[in-house]
Amino acid sequence: MNFLEEIKKTLELKTGDPMVSLENRTRPLSLSAFIRQKNGLIGEFKRATPTKKFNPVLSPSEVARLYQRYGFSAVSVVVENRYFLTTEQDLAEVRKAVDIPVLKKGFFLYEHQIIEARNQGADSVLLIVALLGRVRLISLWEKCQELELEPVVEIHSLEEIETIADLPLSIVGINNRDLKLLTIDLAQGEAALRELKRRKIGELHIVESGLKEANDLRRFRQLGADGFLIGGCFMEAVDLTKKIEEITEGLTG
Repeated sequence: MNFLEEIKKTLELKTGDPMVSLENRTRPLSLSAFIRQKNGLIGEFKRATPTKKFNPVLSPSEVARLYQRYGFSAVSVVVENRYFLTTEQDLAEVRKAVDIPVLKKGFFLYEHQIIEARNQGADSVLLIVALLGRVRLISLWEKCQELELEPVVEIHSLEEIETIADLPLSIVGINNRDLKLLTIDLAQGEAALRELKRRKIGELHIVESGLKEANDLRRFRQLGADGFLIGGCFMEAVDLTKKIEEITEGLTG
């Protein structure tokens, strides 16, 4: 069983789809507007990945405030305690710390998870095409529209583009990591970005995973990427401020 299949099986066994009511009436911030208005960077907080553990010196709120100080468009929090060791409390701390959009990442399979994210103050959620398939993707995407959330709809391959080709998506995420094998391939991400741009699928395109240096960002910016979601290289940095400055200065230089 690959990683995604394991995640899906676990969710289906323990989660179900209970009734959850919308309690937060505050209108979410527009992630796409902040991507256009600021530097397009989405900085992430997490304590681990399925293949690596981090030991962040700074708290979630301190990390988030640094991202905001350096002009980031949003903060992403991976809320998943088994593989990423990050909790709902971390999301709450980040939400209180900043007034830029907060993206709740994780493994969304049911509508109640979308409502919960909205109640927690998230402005966006991650919808993974490889996890959902077309029918579930459309259902959760429609729930996001109802709740005024702008989801990041994430693909990992050229084949998955066909699943989203006819949907009027605001933000498409291009993940350089194969979530089944957990390997990184920037060339595959480049090919997917080219195809999305060629076919005019999605309004904005965000590149994710495996981005470690400013040159990685320039590489995708030249192909028309609108933004970048960066987590690992920030979480493992000895000096987070220095790494942020290296990325932001290199991107604009």
